[in-house]
Amino acid sequence: MKVDLNIISHAVLDDKMFFTETGKKEVKNQLGGPVSFASTIFPVLSIKGRCITTIGRDFPKEYLEYFSQIKNYHFEYEFSEKTTRFLHKIYENFRFLYLLEQASNLDEYITEFPGAKGCLISPIYHEVTSKTVDWACEEHDYIGIDVQGFMRGLDVNNKIVLLYNPQILSELTKNASFVKYSLNEAQHYTQKKSYMEILEGLPSNNTQIVTLGSEGLLFSKNEQYYKLSAPYRIERDPTGAGDVLVSGILSKLVETGDLEISIAFGMALAAEKVQMNRLQPLASNDYMKIAEKILESLEQLR
Repeated sequence: MKVDLNIISHAVLDDKMFFTETGKKEVKNQLGGPVSFASTIFPVLSIKGRCITTIGRDFPKEYLEYFSQIKNYHFEYEFSEKTTRFLHKIYENFRFLYLLEQASNLDEYITEFPGAKGCLISPIYHEVTSKTVDWACEEHDYIGIDVQGFMRGLDVNNKIVLLYNPQILSELTKNASFVKYSLNEAQHYTQKKSYMEILEGLPSNNTQIVTLGSEGLLFSKNEQYYKLSAPYRIERDPTGAGDVLVSGILSKLVETGDLEISIAFGMALAAEKVQMNRLQPLASNDYMKIAEKILESLEQLR
């Protein structure tokens, strides 16, 4: 199947424990991961996407059925011994993430596929290496990288912790069209706190995007720094908003080649995602109109 955008990551099974004043609630086998949340945007796009992942035979059949029904999105998988699984311990103001199982590395499987105009590399825990990044750069025109999986390590209890590896990360991302960080990841990478210091401390050879949650995001362009504000939405569940954002940015970038409108378009899709408390295709909407409104908030940082 010929596609416009390849998306590389692990599909995930999440176990979640919510701790509140009234007690504890548990959720098992919830579908997650960048390839899963990316699937939600393709029914409202004109371009076609392909997920490339590995899953275990423990992966629920109903999730395979879900992917098979997504318009404009092809789910390619190879069986692994296990599916990647995380445990989330979620408290009112903070959360902890633990790696329980991990599917096999994707490096060898990926090279079986043809390239496309765009490629999103969004590892969640070390499922790809520089080999995959090199393949993507050779076979695609636009590369987007979400650094989350490149910056994660484990403590003795298998809890996810941030790694400080700026030289390795800079090498992995040097040929990307854009690189996305959460604010926490960008602060860890640069060891800085203020927005200007963070943007100045990130590599300058490509566009850097730093997400700020409900505040919007920061981005660099031609060594100038900008902030875009997110539209107000009732936030029911922010999980996966970053995955929707970067998938949306690339989807519009392969169509237009326009960075600013592509970033705003990704933000418009992410704003729709946070209003949903379950994984499902986004509702039909005029997301370009929302993106144009978001662009009105463009502010240059000095």
